[in-house]
Amino acid sequence: SAFVARGDLVVVGTFLVLWGKLSAVNAGMDTAAALEAGRLPFVIAQSAALIWAIVAIFMIDKVHRMTALAVCMGLAAFGYLMLILVDDPLDPANIPFFLLLGVGQISAFLGSTTLIGKEAPAANRGSVVGVFSVAGALGILITSGIGGTVFDAIDPRAPFVLLGFMNAMVLLMAVYVRLKAPGPKDAELDSTVAIAH
Repeated sequence: SAFVARGDLVVVGTFLVLWGKLSAVNAGMDTAAALEAGRLPFVIAQSAALIWAIVAIFMIDKVHRMTALAVCMGLAAFGYLMLILVDDPLDPANIPFFLLLGVGQISAFLGSTTLIGKEAPAANRGSVVGVFSVAGALGILITSGIGGTVFDAIDPRAPFVLLGFMNAMVLLMAVYVRLKAPGPKDAELDSTVAIAH
């Protein structure tokens, strides 16, 4: 989840702005105007992310963390894969797609972060969080490299589609773990911890 969620941040922060700028240049704008116009899809996505974060935090707090991760990764997969339908990122008709992208991006980030915060064992919390961070850093590096390659070689939408499938894979793994090893209910777990202390 860390690998994919951190990759999500890179794809939105890097390739969404680049895609917007290229579209603006292709529409005949000069470089400065193209950079300004190209930021608009990114701003829309980040605005949606900020607003959705409040809803996502409330939802995550009410359900099992693995269930929350599955829902969050499902939202991310949907948001990223829907960009396959976008031809021109500067067309106002495509704003809903960038709103979905922002929702998906922040959902994946919050889902993975809250999972590690809840599930990392107290005795090994530092080690687990450290490996989580390393996985996130690898996600950033690898996603940047592959994303750049497919952006140039295939299509500006390719990095987003790639991340959409990666989010879907984490969704499937989260569902598998939730069904295979559900663990104690949160209430039971909390009472057990309280008794142990």
